[in-house]
Amino acid sequence: MPGPTGLNPGAVRGAGLIEVAISLLLISVGSLGLAGLQLSAKRMGYEAVQRSAAATMAVDLLERMRANRGALASYRIVGLGTAAGGRLPDPLSACDLNACSPTERAFFDLWEWERALNGELTSAVTGGLVDPLACVLVEGRQVLVEVSWRGPAHADETADGHRCGEEAGSPDGRQRLRMTTWVAEG
Repeated sequence: MPGPTGLNPGAVRGAGLIEVAISLLLISVGSLGLAGLQLSAKRMGYEAVQRSAAATMAVDLLERMRANRGALASYRIVGLGTAAGGRLPDPLSACDLNACSPTERAFFDLWEWERALNGELTSAVTGGLVDPLACVLVEGRQVLVEVSWRGPAHADETADGHRCGEEAGSPDGRQRLRMTTWVAEG
């Protein structure tokens, strides 16, 4: 005898288990997609923090250079940071506490900047960059500051072919930030 829906109740058996299995499959695929999206967002957020820290540190050095215009050429350095393999020696005097010559001030600024890049300054807003490498090029009053760090992808070539990471070996997996400015005579 047919049921109220007009179907034989015995013919509908087992359909509920198939629907549950398909629902579980769809929920599993959706959960995997959400996990991948969360991982990608976390990675991009971390990369944004690294780029923001690099920009803050580059601007900091440029402002120090503007304050010490007389020794602008003394700021030129290629290969600063942990990726360069070496470290600047401690300065002879702490220019934040003592009076220094413009050249001593330039060295002190670079020394402090390297410590910030490496995450060794206690007053730094961030913990530094991952495997940083920095270059400062000075041509007359034109200043180029380039900061690179270990990132998830290879950075594009720069327009003039200069790559700060060449001194540290392979540039693969490095991100770059370049700032160019003009420092007026003081």
